[in-house]
Amino acid sequence: MAPLLTISVLLTVASLVSSVPMTITAVDETDKESYKLPNLFKTVSYDLSLSVSSEVFTGESAQYDGTVSITFQFLNRTNFVSLHAHKDYINITSLKFNNVTLDAEDYSIDNDTNILSVDLTDFQENIVTARDYQLVVDFVARLSTEDMYGFYRSSYVDKNNKTKYLATTQFEPVHARKAYPCFDEPSFKATFNFVITYPKDLTVLFNTNPTDSTTNDTLGLTTTKFEVTPQLSTYLIAFIVSEFTCSNGTAVDGVAFRVCSRDEVADTRKVAVQVGSTVIEKLNAFTAFNYNASMKKMDQVAIPDFSAGAMENWGLVTYREAALLYDEAESSNRYKQRITTVIAHEFTHQWFGDLVTCKWWSEIFLNEGFATYFEYHIAKEVEPTWELEKQFLIEQVHSVLEDDAFENSQALQSDAYTPTEISNKFGSVSYNKGGSILRMVANVLGADTFQKGLQKYLNDSAYSSAVPEDLWTALQAVLETQLPAPTLEDVMKNWIKESGFPLITVKSNGRNLTLTQERFLYSDSNSSTKWYVPISYTTSTDEDKFTSTTPKAWLTPSTNETLIELPENSTWIILNNQQTGYFRVNYDDALWTSIRSALQGKDFSGIVDLNRAQIVDDLFNLARADKLEYSRVFTTSAFLANDTSYYPWYAAFNGYDFLLKRVGQNRLGKAISSSLLGLMQKLYESVPFSNVNATNQIYTHKQVLALTWACRLGNEDCIGEVSKRYGEYKTSKTRPDKNLRTVVYCNALRYSNDSQDWDFLWNAYLNATDLATEQVTILSALGCTKDTALLKAYLNKTITDNSGIRPQDALSAYASVYSGNAEGVAVAYEFLEENHEKIAEKYQSLNALGRLITGIAEKFTTAEEIDKLKKFVATEGLPEEFVASANEAIASAEHNQAWVKTFEKQLNEFYGLDDNGAGSIGGAPFLLTVVVALVVSYLWM
Repeated sequence: MAPLLTISVLLTVASLVSSVPMTITAVDETDKESYKLPNLFKTVSYDLSLSVSSEVFTGESAQYDGTVSITFQFLNRTNFVSLHAHKDYINITSLKFNNVTLDAEDYSIDNDTNILSVDLTDFQENIVTARDYQLVVDFVARLSTEDMYGFYRSSYVDKNNKTKYLATTQFEPVHARKAYPCFDEPSFKATFNFVITYPKDLTVLFNTNPTDSTTNDTLGLTTTKFEVTPQLSTYLIAFIVSEFTCSNGTAVDGVAFRVCSRDEVADTRKVAVQVGSTVIEKLNAFTAFNYNASMKKMDQVAIPDFSAGAMENWGLVTYREAALLYDEAESSNRYKQRITTVIAHEFTHQWFGDLVTCKWWSEIFLNEGFATYFEYHIAKEVEPTWELEKQFLIEQVHSVLEDDAFENSQALQSDAYTPTEISNKFGSVSYNKGGSILRMVANVLGADTFQKGLQKYLNDSAYSSAVPEDLWTALQAVLETQLPAPTLEDVMKNWIKESGFPLITVKSNGRNLTLTQERFLYSDSNSSTKWYVPISYTTSTDEDKFTSTTPKAWLTPSTNETLIELPENSTWIILNNQQTGYFRVNYDDALWTSIRSALQGKDFSGIVDLNRAQIVDDLFNLARADKLEYSRVFTTSAFLANDTSYYPWYAAFNGYDFLLKRVGQNRLGKAISSSLLGLMQKLYESVPFSNVNATNQIYTHKQVLALTWACRLGNEDCIGEVSKRYGEYKTSKTRPDKNLRTVVYCNALRYSNDSQDWDFLWNAYLNATDLATEQVTILSALGCTKDTALLKAYLNKTITDNSGIRPQDALSAYASVYSGNAEGVAVAYEFLEENHEKIAEKYQSLNALGRLITGIAEKFTTAEEIDKLKKFVATEGLPEEFVASANEAIASAEHNQAWVKTFEKQLNEFYGLDDNGAGSIGGAPFLLTVVVALVVSYLWM
């Protein structure tokens, strides 16, 4: 599925988050194995036939009929067969084994595991291995109308103001069993023959091309058959019945290419059509395994209601509208990048995920890690000026280094049995960390070796399933690099099987440096995990500064330290060129001081932007973990006063965002905000509202980032520009510049005292039904108002039928409220407490309660807030999964509170405030930072 969004994608695209809903349900450890099918069967083929009546598309019924014939083999002689069928959706009317109809008493479905168990005792004597057997199931089923999983119904309003219904699918990870009985696990691959009957005025799409259609005019039904699929997993099957139309793209090696959607938005398909064909060509070239060897067509389809961001069904990729459809005049550059990278992500899956599939969900990073890596690596071939490989660092690596620094973080390969545990594997570790680890491996081995190894991996495991050892074996076979261990598998073992990552500490004794490692955590730990860590570095005397990412040294699990000797006359050293290694670095005082001096030099002494971003990100997080003082953070990062580069500032804003969320808008918060406004003045002046440059992607990203923060921090010029542009929009009905709308919409409402400004934007949202990117942008801005009455009314719309907010977007609306302003946190919490039953009922499958309380509690820092949350969680009758999420949220809030207690005094001292946050802004350390910044600015003139 599409990648999880990172901090880089502002709330304007937060609703594109592609993750499976995160729920937590307690299951006895001894029972978890029962959720997995026994390794006793091998699937060969499915013949699936469905019949969907016209009543489904009028909203009168959700019922459909089906028959599935499954050919399979026994790997061992048994007296039963087990597969999946969800009892809430499927009613079995007949079941045959090898043409013998079984009694209803011979089969049953377990309510918890969804496992359909068929007793074959009467056939046991005749069962042998390596022979085909048939299981034929007739069933009556229903489309899901309460969520967006399985075979479900979506709707939209057409240009004639009529509601139109469509039936579509979302099967990953465990939802195919809701649509038809099947062996619903990734390792059970098979071919599929698909036949479907549906109203004749509609069209149907499937993974493969249709081969035959017949229409019964009397019944008003058409029956269509499709080409047999290659061997694939059940979660990759997809079918859509709708009135959609399609735009044809350029065929690639005989592969037909189309983009489909509701006809009203047909003119926004162009970018997807152009990008898709190019991405397929680039992936064909990289993998040396042409797409046309498996599939003869590629359809991309925009679905009005879609739970994920996108889904990689083989040959039939599905998306949210905002993740596929782009209006050149109205959609921002950020959306164009998002659409390009999501397409690259999903198309990568056609190889890494579809052709070669993870054997079990515990190693889903083999699917999602590769897709995350290549969504940047391949998309850069489509748009080389976007600096996507550089953006990978701040969007993927930095974000997951934060997530992975907690004691309870997951390992890349970890057990997952229940649907809840499986869903929870679809998080930042599998996506971001998976991609980051692959990026590290690519840089250690070299690009050519990495590519050859992946080509071998795909060829060796094609149409099958894989485990991490298969990947390392393929890479090892083409390896030309000397490793510090016998095999690549040895090197990678702890990176894959252990959670977390290392902190490398560098201590100096003259020119002699000592490197040690420990697990990096925000809290104290007794973890003894160590890794094989590739060390690249640059010194002040290196001519090819930061260009080489090949390791010059290694830290290993079996050695306590590694020694490096600085070249003669070197004045500084920085580890981890371009931060290709997945770790953080801390230095002793002398080395940090030398780095600070280098950063104050002209052109930052040649320290490149990615390593400046690394330094800033490491500094803030080392201080957060109490590994160094915040005074070190602020004095070393004072170089930012003269740095107008996107990447270091992106890292800096993340660091300041953490601080401001914890201290709020008390005296300390205002001191931090004021100093940050001063520090970013040159950045702000470099990207004025009057100078938009849509052809320069990084400039545009930087402009939006800088203006967003300037307005948030209260820059009067910024607020005035926003107010002027919003006033012009209200008067002329001409929208602001497409790239500045996130800034204008949010801050116009944040600083407005007129409720009509909010009403105007809400109406603009309702009228933008044919521009999904605009709707998502507005939804995220509506929560920026400080008017608590408006915020309550906004949240109420999320639980009101036909309000205009789709279920897929509700959580984005909530997030905009508790993230927009301090006032929104209390409003969101009170709304949750008062309406938790309605929220749970309306958004049960999305685990809305759990997600909401997690997001809200992240903003809690006081004992009063935490006590209120504890009392609510103690309420009887709350859903079990919510209570589990809430308890984790309480722990998070208590962590925030402890952080404030630990660091508030240190920060007050730096900013010249007393322990209560009183006093003037301008203590000695703070003034030192200002003086340093001014001196550096003078030297650069």
